[in-house]
Amino acid sequence: MSSSPTTQPSAVHDLGRRIWNSGAKRGLERLLRVILRVAVQEVPRPDAPTAEEIIERTEDLNVAAERYYVDYRDREFLLAKPYSDPAHFAQYLFNLGALFHGLKVSPEDVVLELGAGSCWVSHFLNLFGCRTISVDVSSSALELGRELFERDARTRWDLEPRFLPYDGHTLPLADESCDRVVIHDAFHHVPNPDAILRELARVLRPGGIIAMCEPGRGHSATEDSQREMTETGVLERDIELDELADSAEAAGFSHVSLLPLSLAGVPEVPARELMAFARGQGFFDFWGNWVRHLMTHYYLLLYKGAYVPTTRRPGRLDAHIELLGDAAGAPTRLSAHPGEIVTVECRITNRGDTRWLTGEGGMFGWTRLGIHLYRGEEDKALEYDWHRIELPREVEPGATVELPAAFVAPATPGLYRLVLDLVAEQVIWFAQKGSQPVEIRLTVENDAPRRQS
Repeated sequence: MSSSPTTQPSAVHDLGRRIWNSGAKRGLERLLRVILRVAVQEVPRPDAPTAEEIIERTEDLNVAAERYYVDYRDREFLLAKPYSDPAHFAQYLFNLGALFHGLKVSPEDVVLELGAGSCWVSHFLNLFGCRTISVDVSSSALELGRELFERDARTRWDLEPRFLPYDGHTLPLADESCDRVVIHDAFHHVPNPDAILRELARVLRPGGIIAMCEPGRGHSATEDSQREMTETGVLERDIELDELADSAEAAGFSHVSLLPLSLAGVPEVPARELMAFARGQGFFDFWGNWVRHLMTHYYLLLYKGAYVPTTRRPGRLDAHIELLGDAAGAPTRLSAHPGEIVTVECRITNRGDTRWLTGEGGMFGWTRLGIHLYRGEEDKALEYDWHRIELPREVEPGATVELPAAFVAPATPGLYRLVLDLVAEQVIWFAQKGSQPVEIRLTVENDAPRRQS
């Protein structure tokens, strides 16, 4: 009986290190370079107008985009996307998964969709809980999008979705008004990418992200693209990664990265052959095919400054909770009378990488100090969500806050355990991510407190 790769990991790793440290690695590297040179061939570009000539056609291209939606014969097809397009349905959902993963999007985020068309991507985000702004040069497309939202009884109108036409030059939005930007198969239609990138950088908040999926090498030369340009007058162009990165950095983005994902280039592996595949069988065929597809469809991320996770979509959560004053020390033991107000002074330090958000009640990711109530040594909580204490402000990684944790002692005398932990509301308790809570032993006395004269 063969052993699982997880049963003897050290042996496998040692073997890998010995092979890699031997001269064999040089031959393997050379072989991989040959394979990649064959797999990643330069695609000849068709004769195309210059960037300046394309920009001069911006108004005509805007008209062509509007005419495309006005003249489209099957409105129901557009309103039912992605479900109405069985040939591309799986790819569309794969695209959304990649985009939303890279976007690091969470409910309550303000998300701009550029080139929204019939706004079906915006509708996905609305149902997720985002405040969407759908922008397109075609007002007819946005009318379709509004109809799509109106047809679905689940649409979150409380999130105030917006549908904004624009002139192809200036976004009708205030500076730093969006948390995220999503672009699905639309940026390659933009005639003035440098100007639009500057506009996107303007409306995006610091730490914001743009996620776009776009066709890559050779797209404009395909038969479908040539036919689209001839029949509809829309612009089809290739996304050149070096050019995009240069333009994005000139526009104010800190860096551009790419998610190396491809649905088309991933083969099926027979279940009984997974171990052989994992050990390298068929690797070269797989790698060459996967890389070829990787070059034809890009999932791109543009960052405006450093991304800092928040409690809406947390990274590492680590709260160091200290009890001050009379409660300092371990174990902490307090006593109180039934119904008496007890106050414990706390100092809490953010030792993780995530910004702790505060705000109005009910906000997704709202961070508070919480208390679980246990009776005696019982493992089951008497009341898990027993009490909450507001933080005085948002807490950046490395920062510290002090606050009084005031609560009312239980009405029934006895021994209680109070477990103090932070909670990102509707997301997670910090202890579930490895943060260490603090425990207080509280004795509620039998006698009632004396009244003050």
